This record gives sequence, structure tokens and C-alpha cells, in this order.
Amino acid sequence: MEKSMIDKSINELFNSIENSNVYKRYKEIENILSKDSEVLNLINEIKELEKKATKLEHAGNKEYKDIDKIIKDKLNILNNKPIYIEYLNRMNELNAELAASSKMIEDYLKEKV
Repeated sequence: MEKSMIDKSINELFNSIENSNVYKRYKEIENILSKDSEVLNLINEIKELEKKATKLEHAGNKEYKDIDKIIKDKLNILNNKPIYIEYLNRMNELNAELAASSKMIEDYLKEKV
């Protein structure tokens, strides 16, 4: 297969994914989530606390355990937000679809090579 034919096939694959209902549903919930400041703040707080806990743990400072408890509490709040639950569900659907596509490509290449 020549390069332009491969490029065309890859572009068709990406277009197919972008036009799939699973991808559109994911992008829709991602857009809604991006406007939810409460959820976004929680996510950012958790990320910052994780960085801090990692640095403390790496330095041998036991205070990371206290921060881990705070992270656990904030994750619990986040994981009970309906919009975040829906986001995770749609993200998992998309990942499953991408994994299936990847497996099909891998199987096809194994068969041809």
C-alpha cells in the first residue's frame, strides 16, 4: 500500500470515529462537564493534592497520609456527582470502541503480514 493510500485510510478511520454516536455522546458530556465549575474545581484540587502527596511521600514525609485521606474524601464527592458519573460512563464506552477498533486493525495486520 502506498503512503497516500494509507493516509487516506487513516483519515477515513478518524472521520468514522468522529462521526460515531459514541464519540458524539462523549464530546457532548465533555462539553457539559467543562462548564461545571464545581466539578472542575474538585478535579483540579484533587490533582494538586496528588502532586503534593507524591512529593511528600518521595521526601519521606508521613504527612502525605493525611493528604491521601483528603483526596479520598474529595474523590468520593466527585464520584457521586451525576454529571461526572455520566462522563466516566461515556468515556468508558468510547475507550471500549477505540480498543475494539485497535484490535481489529491489529488482527488485520497480523493476517496480512
